[in-house]
Amino acid sequence: MLRNWKKKLKRYRYTCKSRYLLGLLILLQSGQSLCLPDIPSFMDCEDIVFNSGFQDDSNPTNGSGGILGAQTRSVFSNGQNRNYHIYVPSNYTDNNPLPLMILYHGAGGAGTSPSQAIAMRNFWQTAAENNNYIIMAQESTGASGGWVPGTDFPILSDLLGDMYLDYNIEQARIYGYGFSAGAHVMHTLMLFNSLEFAAYIVSAGVLEAHAGVNAPANADRIIPVYVSIGINDASLIPFVQSNHIVFNNAGWIDDETYWLDEFNGGHQVDIQIQQKSWDKVCTFSNLQ
Repeated sequence: MLRNWKKKLKRYRYTCKSRYLLGLLILLQSGQSLCLPDIPSFMDCEDIVFNSGFQDDSNPTNGSGGILGAQTRSVFSNGQNRNYHIYVPSNYTDNNPLPLMILYHGAGGAGTSPSQAIAMRNFWQTAAENNNYIIMAQESTGASGGWVPGTDFPILSDLLGDMYLDYNIEQARIYGYGFSAGAHVMHTLMLFNSLEFAAYIVSAGVLEAHAGVNAPANADRIIPVYVSIGINDASLIPFVQSNHIVFNNAGWIDDETYWLDEFNGGHQVDIQIQQKSWDKVCTFSNLQ
């Protein structure tokens, strides 16, 4: 569940000083190795080369009984039933907790939230299957198809609780993705709850639209973020480029905890973003 974002939690910086304290290594392009918490699902990421088994940093929900594949689920929240749309990969079993990706769609106009959420789920489905993670697309509640964080974030907590009952989810590896209006509020969700989530991805999203330019500096943790923007998205690209400096000034490091991908396009989703972004954020958890 989403906890109070102001709560300070003790975090440990993992080092490679003792193989008895660390279980996973990732081989970097430079040939060097980077230590990771010992979470079994990291083995599905590329270039993981070692698993000691000496320590288990996993935080599973231990849910069971959920079915595989694409489906629509419903949970009662904030006075009414709320539909959401998931995909569970074919390799999932209740014995092995998998990561979860939360998906926030763009604003498509009044009455479009269900179709927008389903389309977002379908767009990420192949990547989820190929990389062995679960996806969950929430429907926004805004009158024009946009997001109302004061309503939608509490609903998200209820959706997560519903998922945790029926699926074994790795709580140390919960990620987020948002496009346009969904990306604007994804900045808010992740930066104001940075201890809860592993990393996030935004397409055509800017801090100024909701989170505010002070949000990175005020975050409790440098949560890795992959930012995608079309070079012809004239109204937003100046803000995205300015946000890049804001993140850097707050401690984010290019190609380590911050990635800016400017692709040939306008206000749209890069059709290659699923794999490009996942390759960058896959090896992060909320323990790092």
